[in-house]
Amino acid sequence: MKNTIKYIVLIPFVCALLYSFKPNEERLDDTIITVVKAFKEHDSITLNNLINKDIGLIFLYRTGIVDEFQKKENFDFAKPTPGYMPYFDFLTDYKIKFEPLPVFDCDSMKWSKPGLYCDTIHIDHLLSTIAQSLEDFKGEKIEDSEIEKFKEIENNSRRIVLTDKNEGELVFYLTLIENKWYLTIIDRVTSDCSA
Repeated sequence: MKNTIKYIVLIPFVCALLYSFKPNEERLDDTIITVVKAFKEHDSITLNNLINKDIGLIFLYRTGIVDEFQKKENFDFAKPTPGYMPYFDFLTDYKIKFEPLPVFDCDSMKWSKPGLYCDTIHIDHLLSTIAQSLEDFKGEKIEDSEIEKFKEIENNSRRIVLTDKNEGELVFYLTLIENKWYLTIIDRVTSDCSA
């Protein structure tokens, strides 16, 4: 009888907890599709509306052998970051697979699988790793507080990878801030094997 009462008391709590997560995940789906469509249609206005004004948009890219980042206030298709790397066109059916992300292989110059993927379990720390490496090996002064802010962004982010069979790709991060998903990072370094 005591166990039954425990379960009866726990059921509403568990349901409320599950319900509280569902809206964020549903909005995540919607935001992923919004970003992908905006890239497909070269719609800077939509992308700029998804940028958090306090964080901006962070681009990850490679210069020679060094991975770097650059923060911008907005996105502009006419001025890609980095300037030598235009944005790829891609094919997609807009079906999101919530599973481990594809991996890029520099030997074959291909992603391990095509499709639109979002990993809701693995937390990626590429941005904070790049920032720490720039400080440690290139001598750039990056405040510890900024690296901690990057880690906080990463801990609240989902990494999304879109690849197609024609070498089209898009890699970006959405970050949950005050119950809204924002476009915070565009990864242009993962598939750059120039080093």
